[in-house]
Amino acid sequence: MKKIEKIIKVFLLAVFTFSLTNCEDQLTTNSSTAVSANEILSSTTGLNMLLRSAYNYVLFGDRSEGDQGHAAYIGIPGFHLYYDISGDDILVTGAMGGTPEYCYMFDSRRTLANQSYAAKIWRNYYVIINQANLIIDALADASGTDAEKKELEGQAKAMRGISYFHLLINYQQTYAIAKNKRGVILRTHADDPTEKGFSTVQECYDQVVADLKDAKSLLAGFNRGEKWQINDDVAAGYLARVYQVMNNWEGALSEANYVYQRHSTLMTKEEWCGGFDEVDMEEVIWAVYNTNLSNSARNTPFSYWFNFDPSYGEDQDAMFYHFRELFVNGSYVDLFDDTDYRGTKCTKTENVTDEDEKPVMFWHRTNGRTDWATKWAYNKFKYYGTANAENLPNYSLLRVSEMLLIKAEAEANLGNPAALASLNTLQSARNAKLTTVTGKEALLEEIYIERRKELLGEGCTGMYDYVRLQRDLVRYEETAEHPDWHFPRGMTNLDGYNGSDARPSGRMPSNDYRWFCQIPTDEFSNNTAINSETDQNPFRGQ
Repeated sequence: MKKIEKIIKVFLLAVFTFSLTNCEDQLTTNSSTAVSANEILSSTTGLNMLLRSAYNYVLFGDRSEGDQGHAAYIGIPGFHLYYDISGDDILVTGAMGGTPEYCYMFDSRRTLANQSYAAKIWRNYYVIINQANLIIDALADASGTDAEKKELEGQAKAMRGISYFHLLINYQQTYAIAKNKRGVILRTHADDPTEKGFSTVQECYDQVVADLKDAKSLLAGFNRGEKWQINDDVAAGYLARVYQVMNNWEGALSEANYVYQRHSTLMTKEEWCGGFDEVDMEEVIWAVYNTNLSNSARNTPFSYWFNFDPSYGEDQDAMFYHFRELFVNGSYVDLFDDTDYRGTKCTKTENVTDEDEKPVMFWHRTNGRTDWATKWAYNKFKYYGTANAENLPNYSLLRVSEMLLIKAEAEANLGNPAALASLNTLQSARNAKLTTVTGKEALLEEIYIERRKELLGEGCTGMYDYVRLQRDLVRYEETAEHPDWHFPRGMTNLDGYNGSDARPSGRMPSNDYRWFCQIPTDEFSNNTAINSETDQNPFRGQ
């Protein structure tokens, strides 16, 4: 009972600190002392309040410490940056420091058990899991209609499945090679003991699949009021991702098709190039709505991209909140052909103005530091606002184009000739040169490249693809010939790096434990069923 009361206290703090929307039916209360644990658990009204608390942790993470430097580790939007920064396509200036730089550099502070960063991921997702378990366990005895209970159970199971999926990505090697290895701790009831051992990766994925399948079924027909809520499309979309990581191509194709057939309208050129801060178009399946009330910090994923207009100046406070952190690699810019509107660029290297950069996606910042002026700013995530703006940029969490690319990848792996048509559908919508190759391996390579071009910054390129595809990360350092390549700080912790080489490069093997976090020290201290000597991830190596 003490454990349940502790979880309820976490819930009360969250629900009274945050508000997800300005809707008239938003649940509120005057005092955290006015609602008891029994009241919350005894009705669908109270359990819906608990569900909203869980949503806060899913969408915004635990920001109780108020540290802007941890923003790349909290909430799913932060994970989208965290995964992609750990790849080849994004450069980090280091202007702010903190987790974005640690991700980029594979710094030990990013993953070690005795550092706060590894603990944040673990703690955040187990808060969500615990709250989901409370809801699921309480439904049988709670008052309310059957329809209300189905909607609550479906959303709670989806959150639990999504949370375990992210824990598995971050705390163990990928399913293909690690299914029999130690996974994470499966807690599926609110009264599960603190002292509980690890389950295998296979057992954990079985739970994830079961939760998401149940959620999809329970939420069929759920008419959500806002896009931040999870419905059957979101559950199916995440299940497609899970099957993709598991190399279950029949399952991935089925779930991606389920979503794509219901939302097959892709973004227009104007929508794609419009800054990605509007989420009401058909292609966006799941989204975060940021306001001064919902987002407890001023930073969002948009804050990190170094792309605000030159007329604002180069200072960090030039716009609503900018950390001057993220550029893209010159080799990424080179992926796009001349007709693809996602790859338009201004090649000027001096005196770039607002009028030069606003119509394009890539450009050089030429009015600040000379070492940054050689890099490429990227206008994909771009928002015009002020520090006192009532509304911050909204953010897409799941899009139909990703489902189309999962569909193409699944079809290619199954030898289905429809794979080329699926890929061409997206390329045609983006005015890109159409792929014509039909051989399986060549076609898969084109699909992987298209994922980078379409989805960078959305959490399913970078680390996500390198690890699941078992591909080593290789970065090349900036040179006189290629000044738009990686900063030296992005190279120093990679294998084989030698700054004196004519073309310095570094490699991160796909299965190296530097990709993954160690189990936090506190878990071993509080859980006698696990052993830090036998259950801990190494810091590095395979």
